[in-house]
Amino acid sequence: MTTKKNDNENNISNEIIKNNEINMYKRMISESIQKKFYNFSHYVGKQCNLRIKLAPDGTLLSVTAISGDYDLCQAAIIAAKLAKIPKPPNSDIYEIFKNTILNFSPQ
Repeated sequence: MTTKKNDNENNISNEIIKNNEINMYKRMISESIQKKFYNFSHYVGKQCNLRIKLAPDGTLLSVTAISGDYDLCQAAIIAAKLAKIPKPPNSDIYEIFKNTILNFSPQ
């Protein structure tokens, strides 16, 4: 019984760590894009969903608007193309972000 309880606790801890890594890397991508954004405050309250495809080293392979405010999406695409997106911290995170949708909403 003790071993099963410890295994469950370890699984929960590993899930929490993985979720933290996912959220941290997502934040890093968003911040990289925001740094290249012109007139960021103009888009506060609007949102855009971008499909991004990344190489294992973080190089942006493609970015397209999926939905959202047209002007914000166009500005976000330009900013994403200019951004230096950091390399994913590990292969598990890369697998999640190699082809993903990023909700971009300036705050």
